[in-house]
Amino acid sequence: MRPYVIISSLVIAALFLGFNTPSNPVYISGHIRHNPKDTSVFLAGLNVFVKGGTQILAKTNTDKNGNFNLSFTPKDEKSFEFFCYGPGTDSILIASIKTFESDTPEMIFYIPAHIKRNALGNVKCLKCNKTDEVYPIRYGDAPIYTSRTTESGEKVLSPIYKGKYQAGACIVRTAKYYCDRDKVKF
Repeated sequence: MRPYVIISSLVIAALFLGFNTPSNPVYISGHIRHNPKDTSVFLAGLNVFVKGGTQILAKTNTDKNGNFNLSFTPKDEKSFEFFCYGPGTDSILIASIKTFESDTPEMIFYIPAHIKRNALGNVKCLKCNKTDEVYPIRYGDAPIYTSRTTESGEKVLSPIYKGKYQAGACIVRTAKYYCDRDKVKF
């Protein structure tokens, strides 16, 4: 009886103190499609990458129809952000996903991403799901920067002016909104 208690105690302690459960790789069959509201984006040759926290976990390119395959092994990431960029497309967030339903999901992404709104009609950020620091993007000549003081007293320049993110004279105008909290365009 005594060896059983000692062995079970050691196994329980090892589980709590150090064994990491291995994670299976995720193999994604992805498809990027035009958002029906804006079909101006070229789907061929887009660079697609997925980030977990601050690290890029995997990247690939789309074929002529906007299809791609990605694989990576998740570790302890809280969410996975999918971005793309390429000819005629600036670097934009196309989706943020908390978990995958299987190890081989088939996923469809839209460019620009489908916008979600709260009950008041405010646009939600794809990443943080909040509305208070989301701004429409204004494209035009010479962006205006404003000076603001942070809580620590540091002066910083901000591209937010009169409730809009100032993107400047940019030929690429895929992104419609900007989240100042997460520093992402979508």
